Order: sequence, then structure tokens, then C-alpha cells
Amino acid sequence: MNIDNWILELKASLSTAKKEILVNLRYPLWVVFWAIMPIFWLAPFILQGRALVGGRFSESFGELTGTKDFITFAIIGSSLYAYVMSALWGTGLSLRREQWGGTLEMILISPCNKFSILFGKALSDSILTSFYAIIQFALASLIFGAMVKVENLGFAISVVLLMILAFYGIGFVLSGVILMYKEPGALLNFVDTLIYTICPVNYPLRALMLFLGSAGYYIVMVSIFFPLTPALEIVRTLLLPSFNPYLNVATAISYLVATMVIFLIGGMYLFNFVDKIIRKKGGVEAY
Repeated sequence: MNIDNWILELKASLSTAKKEILVNLRYPLWVVFWAIMPIFWLAPFILQGRALVGGRFSESFGELTGTKDFITFAIIGSSLYAYVMSALWGTGLSLRREQWGGTLEMILISPCNKFSILFGKALSDSILTSFYAIIQFALASLIFGAMVKVENLGFAISVVLLMILAFYGIGFVLSGVILMYKEPGALLNFVDTLIYTICPVNYPLRALMLFLGSAGYYIVMVSIFFPLTPALEIVRTLLLPSFNPYLNVATAISYLVATMVIFLIGGMYLFNFVDKIIRKKGGVEAY
């Protein structure tokens, strides 16, 4: 592809992203829901934690993580997990939604590369999710209190961008698989629950080995394979005063970059593979 073709593909991605954002903004109540509702999902963990330890700081939590502030720890985890939900329920369902609307065939026979469309849809999800995450973090900080090192915020955002690219690949794979099997609910709920359970969204990684012993070590190894885990370790190290991560920053960055490359390239390859199977079976037009 020459530079002119790249520019055209970029325009296709940006146009797709713009269209998706405008469609979402046509439903303002959903925008308000996703900006505020995750705080209510987080609140029970924080309120229960405060009830158990008698305040916002926990000595035993500090022994595991280096920081006694479990509230800021949980707020950071919840904010980053929003991008996982975006990749699964946004990008993963994007082409299936086009099929529901009767526009999938037109997209697939358009002269632009299908990944330009997918990247555009993923970009719109990332922009909207960033908007939601900023509001969630700000409101949760005001309501529950959060103390972060603001001077490292730029580095933390760079890490989040790497994580987002990695989850694009996961979204591409799920998008193809959902087109093949049509029913997204069971698959997306399983993957969503798996990632939420084994990744340290609301608990430190060391807790797995503390309570599960040797089995916990193997679960940690699986957890690190998902880009959310190294991203959480890095962001918490950058933003949480005195946080002592299970993975040091250099190791976590190497894991994150590796998972980004593997998931992004592997996701595109697997989507192409599934797409060929769907076309051979005539599954594109099948509802």
C-alpha cells in the first residue's frame, strides 16, 4: 500500500469512529448510565472494606501491597477495567450489531479494508470509554477520596494506550467468533467474568498465592497473559504512593508490549481466518 492508500484507510477509520460516536450520543441516557453506573458497582467493595478495617487505610493490605490505601487501589482498577468491557461488549459486538441492522454486507463489500472499519469502531469505543473512565475516576475520587501522584499521570496514560491496543486484538477475535456462532451472551459473559476474576482489579496479585498456595501461582501466570494485569501493576506503581507491585515496572512493560503485539497481530490473523470460514459457509447473510 502506498501513502495515498494509507490516508484513505485512515479516513475510513476516522469516519467510522465519528459515525459510531454520533450514534451513541443520540442516546444521552446511555451515556449518563455508563459514566455513572460503574461507581455503584464499585461502591459495595469500598463500603465493605471500610466497615471491615474501620477506615480508608488497612495495615494488612499495606503488608501485601506497600500501600495502605485500598480505596485508591480499587478506584484505579475499576477505571482501567472499563476498557476491558469496551473491548468485549463494544468491539466484540460491533459487526454483529451491523448484522442486526442489516448493514453488514455493505460494509464487507466496501472498497476499504475491513480492519479500517474495525479499527474505527474500536477507536470510537476507546474515546467514549476514556470519557466515561475520567468521569468515573473524578466522581469516585470526590465521593470516596483518592490520592494519586499527579506528576506521573502522563506515563500512566501511555501505559493505558498500550493496553487499549492489546484489547483491540481481543475484540477482533471475539467479533469474528460472534459472527460465526451468532449468540454473543454466553461467550462475552464468560470472558468478562474470567478476566475480572483472575486479574487484580480489586485485589493484589499476591493475594492469589497467599490464599491458594501453589495453585495461586499458576493463576497469576495466566493473569499476566491478559494485558490488564501488567497495565494495572504499572499504573498503580506510577500513581499510588509507596505501592509495591508483584511485577516490577520493567518486567510489566515488557509483558504489556509482548501481549500487545501478540493480541493485535494474532487477533487480526484469527479474524481473517474466521472470516474465511464464515464466507465459505454463507454465514454472513445468516441472521
